[in-house]
Amino acid sequence: MLVLSLPGFLLILALLFAQRSNMLQMQEQQALMYANQVATLQHAEIAATQRLLQQLAYQPKELQHQPGVCPQLLLSAQHLSPSFANFGLATPDGNVTCSLSQISGPISIADRPYFQQAIDEGTFSIGEYQHDRSINSATLNFAHPVYQDGQLVMVIIAVKRLSHWSRSLSRLTLPQGTRVMVADHTRAIVAEYPYSNAPLGRAVSDDWPEGLNEQAVLLNDANGHHHVYIRLPLLAARGELTIYFAFPFEDAWQQTQRHFALVLGSFFILLCLLIWLARYRLNKTLLHPLTQFRQAIAALAQGRTLDLTSHTMPQELAVLGEHFENMAKVRLQTEQQLTHKHTELQTLLSALPDSYLRIDAQGQVLAKHGVLVQQGNTLSELFPHHIHKRIRVALTLLKEQPHLLLEYTLGENQRGYEVRIQGMSHAEEAVIVIRDISHRKQQEEALNLAALVYNNSSEGMVITDAHGYILDVNLAFTEVTGFSAHEAIGKTTAILNSGKHDRAFYRQMWHALSDTGRWQGEIINQRKNGELYTEWLTIDTVYDEQQEAYRRVAIFTDITDNKLKDEQLWRQSHYDSLTDLPNRTSLKKHLNKLLTEPDKQLAILLMDIDHFKDINDTLGHYYGDQLLTLVARALQSIEQTGVTLSRIGGDEFVIICEHCNSEEKAIALAEQVQQVFKQDFILDGESCHVGASIGIALSPRDGDSSESLLKAADQAMYRAKAQGRNGYACFDSTLRQQSEQRLLMLRDMRQALSDEQFVMYYQPIVTMQDQQIHKAEALIRWQHPDKGMISPGHFIPLAEETQLIHQLGEFAFQQTLLMLKRLQQHYGTFQISLNVSPVQFNAKHTSLLNWQAQLSDANLQPEDVVIEITEGMMMQGEGRSQARLGQLIQQGFSVALDDFGTGYSSLAYLKQMDTDFIKIDKRFVDGIEHNEDDLVLCETMIMMAHQLGLKVIAEGIETATQHELLKQAGCDFGQGYFYAKPMSQADLEALLLEKSQ
Repeated sequence: MLVLSLPGFLLILALLFAQRSNMLQMQEQQALMYANQVATLQHAEIAATQRLLQQLAYQPKELQHQPGVCPQLLLSAQHLSPSFANFGLATPDGNVTCSLSQISGPISIADRPYFQQAIDEGTFSIGEYQHDRSINSATLNFAHPVYQDGQLVMVIIAVKRLSHWSRSLSRLTLPQGTRVMVADHTRAIVAEYPYSNAPLGRAVSDDWPEGLNEQAVLLNDANGHHHVYIRLPLLAARGELTIYFAFPFEDAWQQTQRHFALVLGSFFILLCLLIWLARYRLNKTLLHPLTQFRQAIAALAQGRTLDLTSHTMPQELAVLGEHFENMAKVRLQTEQQLTHKHTELQTLLSALPDSYLRIDAQGQVLAKHGVLVQQGNTLSELFPHHIHKRIRVALTLLKEQPHLLLEYTLGENQRGYEVRIQGMSHAEEAVIVIRDISHRKQQEEALNLAALVYNNSSEGMVITDAHGYILDVNLAFTEVTGFSAHEAIGKTTAILNSGKHDRAFYRQMWHALSDTGRWQGEIINQRKNGELYTEWLTIDTVYDEQQEAYRRVAIFTDITDNKLKDEQLWRQSHYDSLTDLPNRTSLKKHLNKLLTEPDKQLAILLMDIDHFKDINDTLGHYYGDQLLTLVARALQSIEQTGVTLSRIGGDEFVIICEHCNSEEKAIALAEQVQQVFKQDFILDGESCHVGASIGIALSPRDGDSSESLLKAADQAMYRAKAQGRNGYACFDSTLRQQSEQRLLMLRDMRQALSDEQFVMYYQPIVTMQDQQIHKAEALIRWQHPDKGMISPGHFIPLAEETQLIHQLGEFAFQQTLLMLKRLQQHYGTFQISLNVSPVQFNAKHTSLLNWQAQLSDANLQPEDVVIEITEGMMMQGEGRSQARLGQLIQQGFSVALDDFGTGYSSLAYLKQMDTDFIKIDKRFVDGIEHNEDDLVLCETMIMMAHQLGLKVIAEGIETATQHELLKQAGCDFGQGYFYAKPMSQADLEALLLEKSQ
């Protein structure tokens, strides 16, 4: 309906637009007519002004006058033309010579454009908006040159007041809302209609649209009202005036719009009425019957029928409804039959273990059934990628190859599936049957695996009947025994009998097989070539349904090589590889076994070769090993019943004497050993003489275990070394007491670390010149709760031996760090010396290299700590010790050499190690008062140290004389009881406070 009404709507719309266009043209024509009338009137007024000035200019004689007095002609002109506010005359150079209006002083108009134009062009000119000085009002001036005998003698000026001009415009009869503006060539308004109080001289652009030409233009003003805007020139000459005309046509426009809306509204009302009528007829004759058909189709989809007979339905649709009802009844009957058949088929499929798919030639799934096809709706979701590709290929070959069988595995459990594809002859479709064959595959795999293991196992396998007759063997059996399967099958396992086992052995084997069905153990058999071998054999019995022995399966492994290796490993773990003597492990086992015997008395001799390290260092380990071998052979010459020799490591040998039940017998054996070492040992043609230190311990007097006896003998051996080496010593009560005291001190030392019994004392170090304290030496003390203060000389050696020195050293450093921080906060720069043990330097794991970081965390510098080392460590220290000392020096720590002079060290070596201080030992300082040699020695050490750039600290200064002598010798620092004893932290701080006051 809308489409049919569209041409009429367009026609009406075109007529309305044409009517509105005609109205606009009429308004434009009317506006132009009024504008031309106004322009004509204004043009006539300007032309009258021009004629007046021309007439005056043609009478130059009458215009002659005295300066300041205007001629009568000008007064007459003003009376005849009252629209002019003033007349005046000016010389050619612009000076006003007379003015009808009084002026206060001389006036020049030479700068006025209209004046210049009148002179330059010799004709009438029009000025622009200005504020005239003669009448003190907004005016528009006119000028005309005056000639006499062809010469310019003056210029006549006429002044028109702009307010008068605007009032003359207001007398025009124009339509209401019309607006007229007259503007000069600068577009400044000089007159306007209707007259208003708005100042003249303002720009036209403030009230007029920009960009308008002389043609009529339709625009809306600022209030939205419609106007025709026209711009017309009044004069074409320079200085021309322009008239701006705005003609309203809002009423005509509104009338046209109302007519436009009325016609369109009537049209749309009529159109809506026609649409409603058409829809009503359409619903009654077509849409309602179609709704009945749609409901009937929906009911048919649900298996129901609806009555389509209706009196309101057109005849054609009624016939169509009758045919639809008949077709629906036939279809519902057919669907019921198909549903019954489908139910039968679904029941049959559910009873089978397989899953089914029906697909078309493109691989689209048309139907599916079964648990195996519930996880997807497409072939790519149901099958692995490679099976999916093969199915797609098979679908393209259904006509040539309608049957296809595939197998695949899926999932972490590797379940197996069989896929059968069968094409359907009546359509380009196929049926896919999927079956889970995991159980069948597992059985097949188990059989294949058993056969694979049996044929490829590295272990020999034999299958016999219940009586031991061989039924089958594998390849490993042939490789181990040398008998082929043909040679072994049919015979008993007795063909492998080695004769190494008696009848009782085999009787026990058969009893175990009869009772438990299983036997396992080590057995020696014989190969075909007669060679014996050892095997680990396992025999299992297989029973029949009556639980009678049916078969026996024997599995064996040749362990001959393993037995040999075990024997070698046992010997390597119990015997020394160099001397072939029993080692420490074998010695302890043998000794512990002897000590378990009741009332057993014996002696052990622990022997250490003297200076063996020197031989290794000078001749090398090769000759050292040769010497150990020769010593072992020589000692074996004294072996006898009850005497056992062993090497327990390095250059240490142990002799166990079972019949030495007294110290005298043990000493006699030791003297025999000493006789052995009196001979020369030949090393590569060179004779070598060595001695031995022997420690003797008796059981049960000196110990009742291998560990205690070896420890006692070791202590006795060290006593023999201390007595001058190449001798022997027996363990006695003194050594036992020392050992017990050592253990007690070690226990107390561990407890002291836990209970914080160790404290730090500080002995000041002063400058020799002024005895100022800028340094101190940190000294560790043990404040024992029962024994009082214990000197470091008593516990430091034990701490070094037991590695407790690391904990003590770290404790001393931490206390030194805290003390340094306190002293530097209160007394400025201060340095503390700290003794560091060689054990700390040489340990595999040490905290020395972490000291720099700890100092940095405490805002301290490494040079605030002086590390004191011994001469021996510097001269004879291990490579690791030297390297760590070098690292500490590189980190910035200062180094002092303690007890200098006692080890005859090299001063050049001190310089090479970048040492900062040397400390002269107290033993040299003690004698300088009475022994000239000691004084000279101290002076020499100080002089040489200074030449190497080292500072010198003298220890043990106890008198003023010692202080003065060392001061005169140039010593830098002093330390000793003369200045201060070692003191606690609090005492040191009190002393420093006293010194600072």
